[in-house]
Amino acid sequence: MALSHRTAISVSINQFVYLRKASMNAPLHPALALIQALFADRGHLVYGEKVTQLDHALQCGTLAALEQAHPALVLATFLHDIGHMQHRDAARAVEQGRDDAHEALGAKLLARWFGPEISEPVRLHVEAKRYLCKVQPSYLDSLSPLSLRTLQIQGGPMTEEEAQTFEQQPFFEDAVRLRRWDEAGKKAQMRTLPFEEFMQLAASQLMRGTFNRS
Repeated sequence: MALSHRTAISVSINQFVYLRKASMNAPLHPALALIQALFADRGHLVYGEKVTQLDHALQCGTLAALEQAHPALVLATFLHDIGHMQHRDAARAVEQGRDDAHEALGAKLLARWFGPEISEPVRLHVEAKRYLCKVQPSYLDSLSPLSLRTLQIQGGPMTEEEAQTFEQQPFFEDAVRLRRWDEAGKKAQMRTLPFEEFMQLAASQLMRGTFNRS
């Protein structure tokens, strides 16, 4: 993967040819079609941060790739906030102090077509924020104003017992890595990998036999 010379802020997903089909008659896998549709319909939305959902996804996925994370974790990082785009009105939920449970929505969606190495870090990335705020108090200083506000909605820093339990989760280390990229991927401008490369990565990570799952 080579970095695009576009900035994330200028990316237009309508400019990309997402996937090369094996034949002209081959239908697009429903998972890929849905991911494309969510970013096309809601990728422009901003939920209290400096960046759009699309920009944030591209930045986070690129940061994971630059640190040579394994492909499944790169994809999980790119898709970690897909649940925000499934939510009917995630921005209003945050404004009203309600948890939109985007991590659970996203993980449930991804688990239809991808393995737990992708869906589980997504499911755990909010808990990873709570965990880091417990074991590394200085991490609080790195949180954006929105992340600080949602931290309280999501339960605040973990207790000692909660942190120990979280460390027993099979994908807790991946979730913690994802969470660090999550906080870092909120820049006004950043060179990123193009959207199409993450879609190609998604195609490579699909579980076999899932084409008819909707």
